[in-house]
Amino acid sequence: MHAPSLLQELDEQYLLQRFEILIQQAYEKGIEDGEKRFTYPPVLKREHLKEILSIEYPTVDKLTRDPSFPRLTAVTARYPRDAVFKWIEDNTVIIEKYS
Repeated sequence: MHAPSLLQELDEQYLLQRFEILIQQAYEKGIEDGEKRFTYPPVLKREHLKEILSIEYPTVDKLTRDPSFPRLTAVTARYPRDAVFKWIEDNTVIIEKYS
């Protein structure tokens, strides 16, 4: 067995650096997403939904009429934050570009 060539060592170092950068970016994105999510109160109002989803009130009203959209049953027009964010994740379609 022979020692790795200089080119192989450089490739490994480059890959390790890229991997470290990706880990750092993922960590920072996780922190950013967490800060955004948890700055909202545990129970959301229509104005929160408008802001979170970047939509207007008529669209908020249409969305919240959907039976699958999470809501509190004892209080009108209040939505559990964590369930709303889970609903968003579950109802997001990612369209991949095929080439």
